[in-house]
Amino acid sequence: MSIGGRIRAIRQLRGLSSTELARAAGVSRGLISQIELDRANPSIETLRKIAAALDSPIASFFDDAPAGGVVVRKRERKTMRIPRSGLVYQLLTPDLNRQIEFILIELEPGQGETRVPMGHPGEEAALVLEGRLHVWIGDEEHVLEAGDSIAFNSGIPHRVENHGPERTALVSAITPPSF
Repeated sequence: MSIGGRIRAIRQLRGLSSTELARAAGVSRGLISQIELDRANPSIETLRKIAAALDSPIASFFDDAPAGGVVVRKRERKTMRIPRSGLVYQLLTPDLNRQIEFILIELEPGQGETRVPMGHPGEEAALVLEGRLHVWIGDEEHVLEAGDSIAFNSGIPHRVENHGPERTALVSAITPPSF
């Protein structure tokens, strides 16, 4: 099921109309409709707002995978693909019921998580596995190459982008889990 389909299913389970969800998330009803029909690419910030309005973690928008245990097999990772954006998230920890979460993030050339910096409580660290990553923390820009890592207070508004000609992949660790 797509992200939009999952959002629609959760919204319906909660007994909300698309107008009620839009109002609670602080976005337009038209945007909710476009997302549910997979015609819009929601930013992570928009997904966070929708998840909060649905009282559901963003991870509930991921593809289904077996839950529980301590090992996550590559083929069993919970995956979230942002339609037509070239942005893919894979949850590397078994679930979000831990003190830390690990996420594999893949960005196609020219892609970023969001144009608007976002912050969330806790700390974050990332390791660039391949490609080049531009990271903004507050007003400061950092350019990371494969093998470089970064750690910061995730309460400071931040964002990432791939300005390079090739795919970028990174592993991000976030505590407490907020995805």
